[in-house]
Amino acid sequence: MSSFRTAVTPSRRAGNRFISAVRRTLQKAFTDEAAKSGLTQAELARRLGVHRSIVTRELRGVENLTLRSVAELAFGMGRRAELTLVEPGIKLGTNMSYDIGGAGVTSPPGQVPAKTSSASVSVDSTATIAKGGNITSKVLVSDQ
Repeated sequence: MSSFRTAVTPSRRAGNRFISAVRRTLQKAFTDEAAKSGLTQAELARRLGVHRSIVTRELRGVENLTLRSVAELAFGMGRRAELTLVEPGIKLGTNMSYDIGGAGVTSPPGQVPAKTSSASVSVDSTATIAKGGNITSKVLVSDQ
């Protein structure tokens, strides 16, 4: 009997979680900008010179995000994207977890992040994606 279970490596899991966090950050920035200035996906697409369906697919998760598309979407919203990588702080064998955007995401073994002085991954000065200063990497989409 064959099994359809597939193993997800810790590196693949970390990559998927990071991509999800980036997408959530972009979605939050878009909804904040839409509430503040009435920005629509059609207007964002016009600013970027692409069809609205491309913006929709990128924000919904149907289209793969590239670093370029993240930067372009942020630019179209009048913001700037930044990426910071932080070394992990706790070694293998520990049973620690961290929280990404209140989602209760548990870190993969050996990937528990170090404490950082700034714990926020923000789309403005108040929104955070990590609590308690624990995060392995962060993406900032901030006002320019």
